[in-house]
Amino acid sequence: MSQNKLPSYFQAMAVTEFGAPDCLKLIRCDMPTLGPDQVLIKTIAASINPIDYKTRAGLGWAAAQNSDNLPFVLGYDCFGDVVASNNADLAIGDRVVGAVGFPLRAGAYGEYVIATSADVVKVSLDQTHDICALPVAGLTAAQGLFTLGQLTQGETVLISGAAGAVGYLAVQLALQASATVIAVAHRRDHARLSALGDVTLVDYNDLDAFSAIESVELWFDLIGGKNAIMQLGRVAKIKRLVTVPTITAAAICDNVTTKGTVAQGMLISPDADLLRKLTKMVENAQLKLNIAKYMNFTQAALAHQQLESGEIKGKIVLEFN
Repeated sequence: MSQNKLPSYFQAMAVTEFGAPDCLKLIRCDMPTLGPDQVLIKTIAASINPIDYKTRAGLGWAAAQNSDNLPFVLGYDCFGDVVASNNADLAIGDRVVGAVGFPLRAGAYGEYVIATSADVVKVSLDQTHDICALPVAGLTAAQGLFTLGQLTQGETVLISGAAGAVGYLAVQLALQASATVIAVAHRRDHARLSALGDVTLVDYNDLDAFSAIESVELWFDLIGGKNAIMQLGRVAKIKRLVTVPTITAAAICDNVTTKGTVAQGMLISPDADLLRKLTKMVENAQLKLNIAKYMNFTQAALAHQQLESGEIKGKIVLEFN
């Protein structure tokens, strides 16, 4: 399919103003013109990440940088077909998955989205919609644990928010690296985490259980805020800390300076080789995804509401029929 056979416009769910979930509206977008190294993807499915609803609410760096760029089409996790290409490595008809335009451009809540070869990797044509739940969560888990966290065999890692989309993958990756894993989650999620392997389970409300933890080599914080600070205060020795929620990263890092902890916040970096490796792990059933629900992309506002309320753990996949 060549560019001139594409429609002149398409539909997308966009932030029309920062605020509550109902600020997400269905809009009409002009079909973009491709630049060098870019491809156009016809979206089959996308998935929602916490950065999506935080940006929609006007929080964080992506919101600040796009405050004069409304309406802004959210979404990074994308699964779809290449329908136009200025890229030597990606041809029309290729099926791809990736984290597109992270963190400032986004666009995966649209029927079409632009990507580069650094954003996406090829998958088989029989791949299911589920794979779109992988890119941002998978890259966050792998880069947080190993690239930044420097986790090695035999070390102890505490993963807070272990029942969420990133935490669920992080537990599996840490176990595969032969680390000792302490998984922090609500008690109702313990059985699902226990099924992943030999993990020590801690209820995030049980502060006394944190006091019983003598030391950890790596604390992988996926929750941030006051709860993380209370938990961190109970553990005497923490060698390294990586915190994901950007809004509270400075406060979390400052909180552990008296412990001598090497602490840092993080944003994922595009890494096609790592994404390709993670994708193969999913395809070979070596990595399980945490998907809670499937919804049509026009229901993105409702999906945000349900995720923010805490009634859903795991990913919501948005489908484009």
